[in-house]
Amino acid sequence: MRNLIRLILLSLTVTSTTQLVSADDGGSTIMTSEEVAATLAQGLENLNGGSTVSDIVMRHIDVGEQNMGVSVVQRSKVEFTGTETGIAHVNLDEIYYIVTGEGTMVTGGEFIEKQTSTSSLLGPMERGEIRNGVLQKVKPGDIAIIPKGMPHGWHEITTASISYIIFRGDPDEVMQIKSE
Repeated sequence: MRNLIRLILLSLTVTSTTQLVSADDGGSTIMTSEEVAATLAQGLENLNGGSTVSDIVMRHIDVGEQNMGVSVVQRSKVEFTGTETGIAHVNLDEIYYIVTGEGTMVTGGEFIEKQTSTSSLLGPMERGEIRNGVLQKVKPGDIAIIPKGMPHGWHEITTASISYIIFRGDPDEVMQIKSE
C-alpha cells in the first residue's frame, strides 16, 4: 500500500521543464484536465443511456514493480435496501477521489455467503452481503483508501449520481494495459 501511495503522489507531482516530453521520452504519463472532463462526461452519458454504473479505464500502465491504473467511475442514485452488499478486489488496492455527488460507503466487515468470480476489467473478485461493515459519508474532495481484499460498496447515494476517480495499484498485473 505504501508503494501505491508513493506512486500516486509521484503521478500527481508536476515538475516544470523547459521542453515538453512524453512518457515515451522518459516523462510521466499525463492525463489532462480536458481528458478527465471528457471521460466524466462520457460516464454521465453512459448513465443517461440506462446504465447504473460506468467504469472507464483512462490508463493502466506498467510502472515497474507493478501496474497502476486510473479510472473514472459514475454511479446512479442508490437508496438503502435494508441489506449491505458489495465487492472486494483480491489483487487491487484502490484509492477513490470523490469529484461530484454525495453518498455513504460501506467498507470493511465480512461477506456472508461470499461468491467469487473473475472480471475481465478487474481480475479476481469477491462479492456478497456485507456484515459488520463501517458506514462513512463522502462528498466532493474526499478520498477513500480501500486495500485489496476489503469488502466495499454503497449504502446509499443521496444525489442523482456520484462521480469519482479511482487510482488502482495492480502488483499482480491482473488488468490489461491501456496506455491511451
